[in-house]
Amino acid sequence: MMIFTKQLFHRVRVCALVCLAGISVSPLSAQNTLPAELRINGKTVWEAFESQREVLQTSSAVIYTDEGSRIMTIYGTVVSEDGYILTKASEIKDASKLTLRIGRELYREVQTLGVDSEWDVAMLKVEPKEPLTPINLSDLEEVKQGTWVISNGSTTRSRRRAKVGIMSANARTVSPPDQGVMMGVMLEEVEEKGLAIKKVTPDSGAEKAGLKEDDIIQSIEGKKIALRKELLELLKDKKAGDKIAVEVLRGDKQENLSVELMARPRGPERMSRNDHMSGGENSLSKRRTNFPRVLHHDTPLTKNRIGGPLLDLDGVCIGMNIARASRVATFAIPAPELAEIITRMKQ
Repeated sequence: MMIFTKQLFHRVRVCALVCLAGISVSPLSAQNTLPAELRINGKTVWEAFESQREVLQTSSAVIYTDEGSRIMTIYGTVVSEDGYILTKASEIKDASKLTLRIGRELYREVQTLGVDSEWDVAMLKVEPKEPLTPINLSDLEEVKQGTWVISNGSTTRSRRRAKVGIMSANARTVSPPDQGVMMGVMLEEVEEKGLAIKKVTPDSGAEKAGLKEDDIIQSIEGKKIALRKELLELLKDKKAGDKIAVEVLRGDKQENLSVELMARPRGPERMSRNDHMSGGENSLSKRRTNFPRVLHHDTPLTKNRIGGPLLDLDGVCIGMNIARASRVATFAIPAPELAEIITRMKQ
């Protein structure tokens, strides 16, 4: 019964898409599965969104990092007539050379003008022979749940394809996973004395506070410390930027210092069991959290389909796809924030 319900929902959804273009559909009740041309990635659905596909064709860029400009890495969003393209930074940061295609035109000389690490975007620049067609950016502050949206799906060298979905949630902040805090010291337990500092990390809160090698930490926040686990217990509820009072023994003198805690360096985002079931690193973006605000939609993209514009049914750009987050979630930078990013990074 559950399988039947999901199939029926899928059929109704595709029929709704097709009806937007006035295309007739044969009755579904006698079929166990939809014909290929009527499925969400089928030709009939593509025809229903041809006008939006044309916007993607002219206002998005296919970005390559291989020498032959054959295997796409990511999409980009055309943001000016004179050749500025915004894309996702983390997917191209290790590339020695970039090429990109807009429409059918291939550009072999691509400059990277700057990177905004907060939003994980990079501004690229090409020199077009003719003026490009930038996106028409929406002035809406909010996009309602249930709004139909269109993104870049697959592509050939000459033709983009549209992929459709709906807004699944209100715009929201996506916080990073809790990573804990650190003082910036390497410690060794010294019997009956405390925790001896064996190394101080450069530019850490410990170094800035004046902690030195061979200092022995005896108390923190007035509590005696002799073991690493006692220190970790004291720090577990602290946040980056918090200051702690540290008492150390330096030679035969007591020193009282104030140390500002720092966030632990962030490694690659760990894949959960659900992430692996969603395709893992082959499908999900390298960075998919820690964004100030995102639009959340259900369009089934993969990590190399990110970077292009997110359109509404009028072909207006309501955001830029920035991360494939899970098997049911794609994130986009909302249009108001996108406008600010574009203006700032073009200067």
